[in-house]
Amino acid sequence: MIPFLALFNHLAFGQSYKTAAGIRLDNGINFTVQQHIAGNWTVEGILHTPLRSDEIGVTLLGERHQKILFRGINLYAGAGAHYYFKSEASRTETGQVEDNVFGLTGIGGLELSLGRLNFAFDWKPELHLSGDQVHPFEWTGASVSVRYILAKRERKKIKDWEVWDKFSRK
Repeated sequence: MIPFLALFNHLAFGQSYKTAAGIRLDNGINFTVQQHIAGNWTVEGILHTPLRSDEIGVTLLGERHQKILFRGINLYAGAGAHYYFKSEASRTETGQVEDNVFGLTGIGGLELSLGRLNFAFDWKPELHLSGDQVHPFEWTGASVSVRYILAKRERKKIKDWEVWDKFSRK
C-alpha cells in the first residue's frame, strides 16, 4: 500500500495554486506573493515593511514544492537573494547610518492549502554579503504566512491504466 501511495505522490503536482498573495509574519509584518512557473517550482517575492522593524526590503526566492500525503500539503525548499534599505533610524553606536544590506537567502517549510487559503510555516536564514558585517548570518527564526489563492491550478487526473502503462514500459 505504501509504495502505491508513493507512486501517486511522485506523479502528482506539488502546490495546488498558480498565484497566491498575502501576509507573512516574522520579524515584521510583510507582504508575500507566490507564482507557479513550471512543474513543482514557484517564485516568491516578499516585501519587508517597516511596520515592526526599522528597515524596508525585498526578497526574491525560487522554491521547489513536494506534495506529501494529500494534494494541498507540501514541503518546500528554495533559495534567492535579499536587499534591505536602511533608514535613518538604523545608526551604529558611533552615530553613522548603516549601509544597505544585500545577501543570499534560503527557505524551507511546510504549506497547507484549504479552499482559497494557503497557510505556510517556514524558516528563512539569511547570509549578508554586504552592509551588515556585525551580524553576517541571521537565523531569522520561524515565520507564518497566510495567503489568498488568486488563481488555482488545474488538477491533472491520472487514469488507472496510465499508471500501469508506466510499469509495463520499464
